[in-house]
Amino acid sequence: MPLAHQSNKAVLTHPSGASAEVYLYGATLTSWKVANKERIFVSEKAILDGSKAIRGGIPLVFPVFGKSKAPHVTAALPQHGFARISLWKLLNSSDDANTVTAEFGLDHTLISEENRKLWPFDFSLVYTVKLAAETIETKLRVHNVGDKSFDFNTLLHTYFLIPDASSVKVIGLSGVDYVDKVLQTTAHQEGDIVIKGEVDSVYANVKSLDVQIPYVAEQGGVQLHLKGLSDVVVWNPWVAKAAGMADFGNEEFHKMICVEAGQVAEFIALAAGGSWEGSQVLSLL
Repeated sequence: MPLAHQSNKAVLTHPSGASAEVYLYGATLTSWKVANKERIFVSEKAILDGSKAIRGGIPLVFPVFGKSKAPHVTAALPQHGFARISLWKLLNSSDDANTVTAEFGLDHTLISEENRKLWPFDFSLVYTVKLAAETIETKLRVHNVGDKSFDFNTLLHTYFLIPDASSVKVIGLSGVDYVDKVLQTTAHQEGDIVIKGEVDSVYANVKSLDVQIPYVAEQGGVQLHLKGLSDVVVWNPWVAKAAGMADFGNEEFHKMICVEAGQVAEFIALAAGGSWEGSQVLSLL
């Protein structure tokens, strides 16, 4: 069966053997297996009962990245907004000779009353996961169904499972200015990114639509191809931050890196009746 709908998640299976798993809570993709290997990191301590955002996978950030500052209307919202902590609906599924597709939906009637009061706009989100033999596409469409404009950030907060954080590179961001949130400064990226400690960097207006993560120490790697997204966040908590997270193992930072495609450097203004979409295609190197 190309798509199995369980009580709390949807499982997509491609004839090639590739598969993906998406929890309805947060519409969080928690698994992408291709070529007989898991490519997505989820912490062994991740909470999967819908009481907290899932630590790992591809959490959906909307309508704010991190915490914004007053008087912006998103300032009182939870960290990274409410999309990743809301229960989505499975809207549709389909398959053909090459792909298996599932669509998930969230709108203003499905979020908590508290978040509705904090962000009183009428919206509709459709998240599409399209699985092929060697690739997976995740696409978010935002529609303003109300009569007043709103601003939003969004991010596909992808956690990649890797052999060793200290032996991977992130290629494709050289020449881009970025905000270093660890050192609280701005800088200019020269060459490839290597991980030698805590990293939390926001690259705005990237020059390449393709970002590669070669494993270096062993053959292979993964690539992101961006569509309609111009910013990339690179994150690894390293020792101290990992130890401070209850839902993250102390040594798990070695096996993951977040390379996240989105629109976070500036808010997007969406007029009444307007729509926007952005996506990423993940593939193997």
